[in-house]
Order: sequence, then structure tokens, then C-alpha cells
Amino acid sequence: MTTDAELARLRAHKRTLMRTLAIVLPVAGSLAVAVAYLLWQQQPDRSAIHLPQPTGDLTDQQVFTPVADPGIDFTFFPGLKEEPTWATQVPLTTNWAGMRDPRQLSEKPKDVFRVVLLGDSMVAAQAAPYEDGVAPQLEKLLNKQAVKPEGISRFEVRPIAVSGWNVFSAVRFATHNLHVLAPDLVVLLLNRNDMDSGSGFVHGHTLVSAYDAQRLRSTSHASLASPSYFLRRNASAWGLVASDLIPESRRRFEAAGVEIGWLRELLAARDATFFCYLYDDYLAPGLARTLPKSMPRADILHGPVEVTANNLLPEDGHPNREGHQHLAQVLAAHASNRKVLEFRAAVTSIPFQTFAEQAPDPATTLATFAISEIPTGFAIDAGVIEPSDGARCVVGGCYATGILSPQAVFAVRRATATKIRATLLFPNVPALTGGKMTIVIGGVPATTIAMSGRQTIDVAIPTDAETNQLVEVRFDADRYYTRPNQGLAKGVWTAAPQAGQLLELRAIGR
Repeated sequence: MTTDAELARLRAHKRTLMRTLAIVLPVAGSLAVAVAYLLWQQQPDRSAIHLPQPTGDLTDQQVFTPVADPGIDFTFFPGLKEEPTWATQVPLTTNWAGMRDPRQLSEKPKDVFRVVLLGDSMVAAQAAPYEDGVAPQLEKLLNKQAVKPEGISRFEVRPIAVSGWNVFSAVRFATHNLHVLAPDLVVLLLNRNDMDSGSGFVHGHTLVSAYDAQRLRSTSHASLASPSYFLRRNASAWGLVASDLIPESRRRFEAAGVEIGWLRELLAARDATFFCYLYDDYLAPGLARTLPKSMPRADILHGPVEVTANNLLPEDGHPNREGHQHLAQVLAAHASNRKVLEFRAAVTSIPFQTFAEQAPDPATTLATFAISEIPTGFAIDAGVIEPSDGARCVVGGCYATGILSPQAVFAVRRATATKIRATLLFPNVPALTGGKMTIVIGGVPATTIAMSGRQTIDVAIPTDAETNQLVEVRFDADRYYTRPNQGLAKGVWTAAPQAGQLLELRAIGR
């Protein structure tokens, strides 16, 4: 039997145990909650959108993603972390805006002076590690040498640039996101292919050049690089979109001038400064003609050759660290000259000029595009173009086999020609039944033909056609067909709009 003394001891132990549990259990519960909270904090931000990651090394065409903004078309694949890319295997890190910047694109703090650089693969520093690019080098230079305006504690330079972007993509990203960017200074840096109608669209995360989703030229693609695409290899033949020599090119420059002018107005309303930098002089005549007259020509810079002369890859055209350093110094020097920023000492810079100091020279454009080497005509037989320099005539909207997009553009040397001869073949498919194709010469509609069978026609060059040494010939179709296969077949993206086949095009006399 249990004695009274033993019962008393048991009751005492029970009371002690209950008091201990009363203390320990709440503490343990609190510790469990704290541990769970810490573990939760280490998980990814559940308010962010985390996209699936591609695996393995990415090629130079597999680092893009489509975006919902039709004015931009695509960005870099967001959220990449040190992914080796391009022929250089340079690591690519992107933020959630799809820009090559390890920092997220957020609203500007009040104590920051923000510089935004707009551009393409040059500003994105495609051939260099990120820290060697123009944006981080300029940011470092400013924070070290520039005098901080009142209320500013640091300078920040953000690269808003994607490989393959054109002037329209860069300017539209800035205008559509100006409320977040909130820049104090914007520099638009223009490169040789920035009058392009866009690099097409993204299928999966691969960039293809079949469509012009920006609707600069409807369902076709017109590009500075069209001859190279046409030949499916690197070629010395450059397309004419950036030349300002033919109606299609002049229209493109005019559209760019309007958009750049709009951006400048929006920036002026925010007391932000804007200027423009040209990597290539042959863009100068077109921009001098189309940029708003209100824009000071002293704020349009001719880039020094030292920037693009320092390339990481032979003939790649993308600057290495030294080239980007030269560019950063030029931009800082111009900001100093225009009293946008003050520097403690003179900025070391190689010489550069502005439109106010040096008028654009049209001869540079003529020499760059080798106008004298553009033939008076060409023929395409079994996918082979004759003469081979006929590829210089291809402005856009034509595949290597001669298959035309609904809008296709060409240019031939006029010489003494008074007519244009074209041979076309239209397949017998239902989608083309009753279709019409308008042939536009020098920007003037010249004739309309039925989209049926094989036809050879001679069309007089209209007296009011816009011509010089060249004459532009455009084929505008009101019907097109496609094939259901997603992929390339004999150089044609088979699901792309097709309007027939061009067999011959030439300028002829009477």
C-alpha cells in the first residue's frame, strides 16, 4: 500500500512537473514558430513570378523571351544566373525585367542620379563580362570623378538594352516604363542595324526572323542583315534599311525620328536630359534629316572609331573592356561639355565630334553600302541567285529560295532604265484565289496583277517615282498562304506567310 507520506511526495512531484511544463511548452512553441518563420524567410519571394529555367549552355539565339508589349517584342530570358552564352561563352545574368543587369529594375531612390543607356547588343556588352560593359564602367567613373548634385548620394547607370533590339524597341521600352525608370539623363546609342524592323518573334525561347511583330512592315521582315540571311552565311553585302537612300529606308528613319522626338518631349517634361550617340557615321544623314529640329545638334554625337576598333572577337563589332571604357569616357566628357554634370577634373577622353561640329557626309553612306556594286537585276534559279551580288538587292521579305512574304522590298541600280521587269510564280493554293499583288516602284504604285500562275511583266518606272542611283521595287500582296509545319524547310520558315516566288527582277531600257 502507498503510505500517506508517499502520496504527498507524488503530489509534490506532479505539481513540480506541471509547473515545468507550463513554462517549457510555451517556450518550445515560440521557438518552433521562430524556426518556421526563419525557414520561410529563406524561401523565394512568393510575390515574385519565377519562370522555369533553361538548362545547359545557351546559344546566341536561345536567350530571349517574348513579352506582351507589342512595341518591344522580346527581352533577354529573365532570371538567368551566369549562363554561358554566345560564341564567347560570356556569362549572362539577367534581372526580372529581362535586362542584363544583376540589379532589379525598381523605382529610383530620391538620393540617386540615374543614367539610362538605351541600345542593343553594344550597350548590353554582348562580347564582354558585365563589369567590362559601358554601363558599369560609366557608373564607376561618375561615382569617382563627378560632383554629386545637391541631395544626391550616388550615381546609377542602368543598361536598358537587349541584343537584337532596334531603335523602336529601345525607345518604346523607355517611354512605356518611364514612370519606373525615372531617369535624370538618357542616352540613346544607335548601331548599324537599329533601323531594322525588328528581329522577328520568339518561338519557345529561340529568336527567329520571319515576322515583323512591331508592324513596321506588316507581316514581313525587312532588315539591314537581309542579304546575309538570304545567303544563309556571313556576307559583305549590307541591306539598305539603314541607308536613307530608298523609300522604305526613308520611311523607317522618319518613323524613328517621330518616336525619338516623343521620348525627348516626355523627358523634357520631367527635367531629364537626352542625347544621342552614333556608333556608325552612315546613320548620320538619315538622322540629321528626321530628328526634330528642336533637338540641339550638339547633343548628337559621332562615335570615335576607337570604340568599335577594340573587339573581343575578330570582325564581331562588339567592343571589349577597352572599347567600352572609351565609350564611357566619351559620354562623361559630353555630359561635362554640356554642363549636365560637373567633374572634379577634366575627363580623359579620345576626341569625338557632334553634328554641330561636323555635318553628316552622305558620301559615307554611299561608300558603306557599295552602291556601285548593286547590280541592275538578278534571277533566282533553284535557290541560286545570279549574279551573286544580286543579294545586295534584297532589302527584306524574301527567303533564300526567292519565296516572298506578303510585303517584300528590293532595290536595283537604275542606270538608264525606264522599266522594271519581274517574273513571278504563284502556286495554285486556295488561299491565293482572287488575290492581287501591287507592284510599287520608287514609292509609287505602278501596276496590280492577279496572284495566279507564272507571269513575266514589264512595268514603266513612274515619272514621280523616288529614285537616285537606285530604284526601289516593292511587292505588296493582299493574300498569303502558310504551311502547318513549324520549322525551316529549304531556308523557309514554313509557317510564315508566303505570297509566291520571285524568279527574276531587273531594271531594263526601252
